[in-house]
Amino acid sequence: MRESRTVFGDCAIALHWVACALDSLRIRLTEYGEGLFETEQRAKPYEDLERLGQEMDALAEQLSVTLEGEHEALVAFGSARAAVSDVVETVGLLRDPSRHAAAGIPKLVEETIAHVEGQRERFDACRDQFMAATRDLPGED
Repeated sequence: MRESRTVFGDCAIALHWVACALDSLRIRLTEYGEGLFETEQRAKPYEDLERLGQEMDALAEQLSVTLEGEHEALVAFGSARAAVSDVVETVGLLRDPSRHAAAGIPKLVEETIAHVEGQRERFDACRDQFMAATRDLPGED
């Protein structure tokens, strides 16, 4: 079994990369709006966030083996993962042209950006909780 400090470190690194992907995605959304998915390069932050979310799933499993039950770090990491999942799902809806027509493109993009910003705040709070909860945990390395 992997050392607990290694798992905590891997989780912290994943949280850092997710924060970077969220920043990039927000910038691309602001810049390209509904055109985010028109090219692979524009959509790269979205694809990165989707991949990082999957990596967080694996890390959450490792973390659950390391920590018991409802440990604060486990809950915080799970909540951070939920925020990422929510952003991926919400931004992914921009791929649906019928949704554009129904909601009106400017309004839909504006609402999506606001939602991403709100989930980023939630993510940041969870990341801070995770870091605080793991800082003083015992571990061998």
